[in-house]
Amino acid sequence: MNLADLAPYAPFISLAVFGLASTPLGLMRTRRMRVGLGPTIGLLGLAIGLGSAVWLGFRGVQTASLDLILLYVGWELMSIPTYALTAFRKKDPNSNEAAMKFFVLSALSSALIVYAISLVFGITGSTNLVTIATSLGNIGPDTRAFGVLAIVLFIVGFGVKMAVVPFHMWIPDAFEGAPTTIAALLAAGAKMASFAAAFRVFLVGMSLFRVDWYSTFAIVAVVTMTWGNLAALMQKSFTRLLAYSSIAQAGYIIIALAAPTTSAGVPLGLEGGLFHVLNYSILKTAAFIAAAAVATHLPINTLDSFNGLGRRMPQTSFNIAVLFLGLAGVPPLSGFFSKAILFTGAVYSPFSWGGYLALAALINSGFSMGYYGWVIKRMYFDEPSDTSKLPEPRGYLTVLWVATALTLVIGLYPQPWIQLSQGAASALMRNVPTPIP
Repeated sequence: MNLADLAPYAPFISLAVFGLASTPLGLMRTRRMRVGLGPTIGLLGLAIGLGSAVWLGFRGVQTASLDLILLYVGWELMSIPTYALTAFRKKDPNSNEAAMKFFVLSALSSALIVYAISLVFGITGSTNLVTIATSLGNIGPDTRAFGVLAIVLFIVGFGVKMAVVPFHMWIPDAFEGAPTTIAALLAAGAKMASFAAAFRVFLVGMSLFRVDWYSTFAIVAVVTMTWGNLAALMQKSFTRLLAYSSIAQAGYIIIALAAPTTSAGVPLGLEGGLFHVLNYSILKTAAFIAAAAVATHLPINTLDSFNGLGRRMPQTSFNIAVLFLGLAGVPPLSGFFSKAILFTGAVYSPFSWGGYLALAALINSGFSMGYYGWVIKRMYFDEPSDTSKLPEPRGYLTVLWVATALTLVIGLYPQPWIQLSQGAASALMRNVPTPIP
């Protein structure tokens, strides 16, 4: 095996090597060192892993895991530390309550997914998604009911992880109770990983099963985006507003499961979903970082703190405005193009309701400007109770400016990122087996 053969495994090798090295190196620290070697090595490993993953995406390398057991174990190893991180404020009752809700509901969803995996294994005799798809395409009437039950369990289990309605109850409390930077990780990391897993399970493993689960996801998408936007409009807390906004964004991404391909078989909806996952991760992470920056001086459990913020924290306010407009899908920012591809994929889907799904998503996207614009209006047009300037943390500002730059660059030059999403979507759909007549 030469180096070229190892290239597809570069992200995993880098994470494993640097992850194992960061623990012992974290113990090596002198008094002159402001930051230990452990965090530095860990961040370096993450950077190499991310860079190699993006590079492989542009090369169209096939996605890594097509086995349910490996997928589940990797997912749980990622999720378990987030429960502890949510309760990082050990003496804060709200943080402890949020972590407990998050843990209990996540444990329930994990149990449902394990049960679904066991049913699928009992029916097909395999945990490989390609083999499962082939077997389910030729399933007999005597075991068909178990396959339908497995799909229902998968939808509920993934629904909790993805925080879609009606399985969203944990997310507002978890985002508000956790430290704001941890909430950013939950919104852009753990939650988006759930979509990646769901895409694999449904679009590959359930692709040949003759059950209309597409319309189920269409209903879930409409209800989720509508409820998320309505609830966000009524919030008085900035973090809870971001939480319900996150639920609405999940509704848009679900369109990729409801209408993944066009009538011609082009994975346009899936491409838009993957592109929106990328944009959402950048925008929502930065929005929570902005909340953390504001929280260093003002309470963020009330939107009154944002009155006149444009004069008190001008750089932070400008970044919030750009990020919110990106989340709303205002051109020429990044969120516009991913939503446009998603909605177009629904219009050209083989389903008669595709156009109505796109129309509902478009109306919801416009409606979201109600609360995004409300916050921007508070920052720039409302009078603050105190007009004194507030210092803006440099570390937070660095992240915000990078995110804003990416939002603008991806929006003005979307083609490379669309190409990346196309490569990822095509690589995933190449695993779908040909149906046996």
